[in-house]
Amino acid sequence: MNNLIKMELRKAIKSKFFLLGLALMLLFSVLSGIYMIENRATYNPETITSLDYFYKNGKFQINPDLPLFGFYNSWVGGEALSLFQTLFYNLLPVGAAIPYAWSYHTERKSGYLKNIASRTDKKKYFVAKAIAVFTSGALVVLIPILVNIIMVSAFVPFVEPFAGYTFYNYHYVGEMWIDYYFTNPMLYVALYVLLDTLYGGLYALLSFAVAFYIKNILAVLFMPYLFVAVLGYLENIIVSNGVYEAVYAINPSLYLHSLMYGGMRMWWIILPITLVLLIFALGTIFIRGFRDEIF
Repeated sequence: MNNLIKMELRKAIKSKFFLLGLALMLLFSVLSGIYMIENRATYNPETITSLDYFYKNGKFQINPDLPLFGFYNSWVGGEALSLFQTLFYNLLPVGAAIPYAWSYHTERKSGYLKNIASRTDKKKYFVAKAIAVFTSGALVVLIPILVNIIMVSAFVPFVEPFAGYTFYNYHYVGEMWIDYYFTNPMLYVALYVLLDTLYGGLYALLSFAVAFYIKNILAVLFMPYLFVAVLGYLENIIVSNGVYEAVYAINPSLYLHSLMYGGMRMWWIILPITLVLLIFALGTIFIRGFRDEIF
């Protein structure tokens, strides 16, 4: 079993498609970092105000806007200014699926799966495959985020967020993990990095699961993205018709970002959605995989 897992992981990580997915996500995370570094470099605190309250003996004493121009508003999951962070989170399902989620589809189509089934228990194959698919999707999200964090932190200072600026930094009382944002902001960032990484693996598993129902490889790769897009479209229709007010975010592309775009991020909404997607993905992979005939 361990050897099978190692083999699948090597196939996933050393694949040119892993590099392709990684390059796609790195492109957006790096461009977001460059944009925010340049944006923060143009910030001049002397232009904020000339009120005497902020000066003493001709020297600048207090920078009232500094919390809005620090690291926590500049990393890819905390900034809302660049197009690149939007592309990063909107295309995250595709980037996560590219590395290895398609592998079951091609191995079944090529007949490779029959050779594996004749040499080992197919249950072990699907467990190893699921681990490798999840890991590849998670890494394709985690590595670009970490690169972005390292880039931005090298040029933008860590400034403790100010609770009085909730309207300007799009963080509101009652949201998931919001207390950490003002008391331990680095922990807040770490929690969102973990959530994004989890969804990278989850999106990859969803593509893997879709391969049991759909034979087209492009559909396999893009189905998680289409799911998120359709969910967002339906939400917009419901909101525009006045049936539901967008108080809470139900679209993963919105709640994976730490800023409030389309509603507040609440754990009691995110947790059930995550569990449903995870149960569907793993349920399909293991039930259909264990039950369906390969030959």
